[in-house]
This record gives sequence, structure tokens and C-alpha cells, in this order.
Amino acid sequence: MNHSLKLKKALRFGLLLIAISFCAISCADKGAELVLDQTSIVNVEDLLPNTNTGNMIKQHLRLAMGNGADAEANYQQSLQRLKTNPEAGRVLYDTYKKVPAQHYMFRTMLVEALKQLRSSASMAYLDEIASGRIPEDSVPENDEIDTRIDEVIIRITAVEGLTLLASDSLVNANDALMGLTNHQDLTVRQMAARGYIKSAVGNTTEKIEVLRSKLPREEHWYLTLEDTKIKSVAHPEMPEKFEIIEKEVKNSPKVIQQ
Repeated sequence: MNHSLKLKKALRFGLLLIAISFCAISCADKGAELVLDQTSIVNVEDLLPNTNTGNMIKQHLRLAMGNGADAEANYQQSLQRLKTNPEAGRVLYDTYKKVPAQHYMFRTMLVEALKQLRSSASMAYLDEIASGRIPEDSVPENDEIDTRIDEVIIRITAVEGLTLLASDSLVNANDALMGLTNHQDLTVRQMAARGYIKSAVGNTTEKIEVLRSKLPREEHWYLTLEDTKIKSVAHPEMPEKFEIIEKEVKNSPKVIQQ
């Protein structure tokens, strides 16, 4: 892989994370539709049920894209209401399963909501999402897009949810994190191992030793409580010039309202 392509993939990953955190910059609410980016329009009325729980989730997703002085307060109030609804986790997961694969941002938003519920009732849903096999890049001919990265982001968001539950001493979540250290993807394994080590269940030193005996030696570098110091990580040499080719969007994937 050349330096230009590496840079593009790094930028793609960074921009996706920024978009998740600051969706109000690139998202819009048009009634029944959530316009998440230039290539993804999702009709929430078709995907979420017309029930009290479904309507609560629709409103919560719109508030998650809000902006302005009261945006954060409104979002937190919505989250607290959602946490009191015992059906929220199931409806979020059922909706996640119905969303077409190419709607990566919307799928990530649903998993983020599951994560933020911080509910033991959602543990199995998060585990199933995180455990899912990551498909190969669906557009390998396009240097601007790597759908595998989009899928990884969805998986690690679910891992973060399990980590929160394990930090609350939920033994099943701790066990799920250990199971995810068998995942095909290095990033998922790393996130799961870190969450397992930092959980409130068990002895930290013993957990590190268990992982050291299980994982290959070349992956022992991330078996620590210390966060990675970016400045100590070797960076590839940057080329003097590189070319970024803009992606042409001809047929935007959409969920059409019947």
C-alpha cells in the first residue's frame, strides 16, 4: 500500500469518528428522513415502529444531531428518558438489523444509542454486533472509501458499550470482552482486551497474564493499563506530494418511504 493510500484511509477513519461525535455539522433532519451525509438518506418512519418506544428513539436520534446552546442538555434529557424504557434496547437492535448495510453512519448511531443506554438488557445485543464478522471492502476500486473501516467503527462502538457494562461489574460483559479477543480484526481484539483488563471484574494482573498466554507475542504490546502515547509511535514518512481523488456519487443509497 503506497503512502498516499495510507493517508487517505487514515483521513477517512478520522473523519468518520469526527462525524459520529459532531453529526450536527453534516447531518440534517428533514421530517421523516435523516440525511446523514451525501450518500445516505434514511427514512426513520419505515425503520422504527410507530410505538411509544419507536417515537422516543426517533426523537432521540434527531436530538443526537442537534446543535445550539441547549443541544447537549436536550440530548442528555432524552437519553435519561430512554434509559427508563425497558423496550429501548430491543427496538434499537431490531432496527439495526433492518438497516441496509451501506448506511454505515445510521447503523453506528443506533449502536451508539445502545451503548449509551448502559443497560444489562442490551448486553447480548452489543455482544452480537461486536462479534459479527467484518466483510471485505465493498468498493476496493475506490481509494477514497474503505467500507471495512466503517464496519470496524460499528464493531468497536459495540465493544465500548460492553466495556462500560464491565466497568459496572457486569460479569457477562466481562466474559463477552474476553470472547472478543478471538475476533478476526486486530482493532476489535485490542479494544476488547483493554476493556477486559480495565473492567471492575477480577484481578488486573491475573487478567493480563491470561491474555498474554492466549494472544500471540506480537500483540502483547497492547496488554497494559497505560494509554498509548502517540508521540512514541513511529509514523511513516510523508510524501512531498499526494493526490486525493474525490469520489463521484451517482446513485446515492436511500431508504424510500412507501
